[in-house]
Amino acid sequence: MEISQKLKEYFSTNKIFFTNLLIIEVVSHIFYKVSFENFLLRDFEINKKVYSESLDFYRTELESPFNTILVNLFQIKDPDVYTLVIYIIFQITLVFICKNLSFLGEYSTLFLFGGWLVTISWWIGFVENISVLLIILYFKNYLLGNFNRFYLYMFLLGINHFGIAIFSTLIFLILINYEKFYQILGTTLASFIVLRLYLKFVVNFGGRGRIRFIFNNNTLDSGTDFVANALKEFLWSGFMGLIFILVFMLISSKYEYVIKYTASILFATIGAAITTDSTRIFSIILIPLIIHLLLEFRDHEFSNNLNKKIILVSVIISNLLIGERFVHGQVWKTSPNQDMESVYNFFARIVNTLMKDIWV
Repeated sequence: MEISQKLKEYFSTNKIFFTNLLIIEVVSHIFYKVSFENFLLRDFEINKKVYSESLDFYRTELESPFNTILVNLFQIKDPDVYTLVIYIIFQITLVFICKNLSFLGEYSTLFLFGGWLVTISWWIGFVENISVLLIILYFKNYLLGNFNRFYLYMFLLGINHFGIAIFSTLIFLILINYEKFYQILGTTLASFIVLRLYLKFVVNFGGRGRIRFIFNNNTLDSGTDFVANALKEFLWSGFMGLIFILVFMLISSKYEYVIKYTASILFATIGAAITTDSTRIFSIILIPLIIHLLLEFRDHEFSNNLNKKIILVSVIISNLLIGERFVHGQVWKTSPNQDMESVYNFFARIVNTLMKDIWV
């Protein structure tokens, strides 16, 4: 009875976490349908060799060292093992995302309805899921005043994906009135230096990095075209149902906050438009703004509770009715990553292989 009581108390205390975890699993795996990125196994072969030999082909993804370090640290040789490990890491980040949203309280559930979840669901194998977690962690620790951890997570974000780090940090600075500007600038610069040293002396990177990629022929032209030709879908893809909270806060906030929100969206748009990965980058860069909007919405004093309920219902219903609109060269309603074996077939194959001598 004592164990049963403790379990009840544990689940009661953590009911928001478990609710969020159930929602994020159902939405990502059933509504959005998760998928491995198209070049997962090609990147795996590159990661296996890049520390020991020069390559004829270097992908810009090598500038995000997590997967490369993972493969070489654990000496992963089998593509199925690598694929399984990548999926397990994806699942672990979902758990930690839900766990670390506790500072938003019951409003943490709303965060799950942003466009970032489509991105990390459709691009398993890229490091955006880790970027999302690190942004949440640094924002949370900033609010708690744990500044050593705050700088650590911001530094790790710069290592993980420097492009996302630059623009998401800029938006974060706008929202906090540039407090601790020099410390944040120094942290971001330190992550850039460490990353460049890693690429030069460990990877011996000989390809075009993300900064160089921007100035490839047609990159800027195509990136801006993708945004301009699908502007409504582009904006929706970043916020999804949370766009109703954005509109409400734009209407009800003071002018100085409206300027901050507008500037944040414009810088996020610039960050997405200078690449060809429009929604994938936009939805992640926006996360500091989304967290800030949810905090402001939580603290807003409503004269009529019905208005609040209408907005909350609109967030959820619009996600169901409008669904995914993902700008990546064109407007996608399903994942553009179809070349790899599906996540679902992958696990079916693995289970059938393991059980072949047991099942009749």
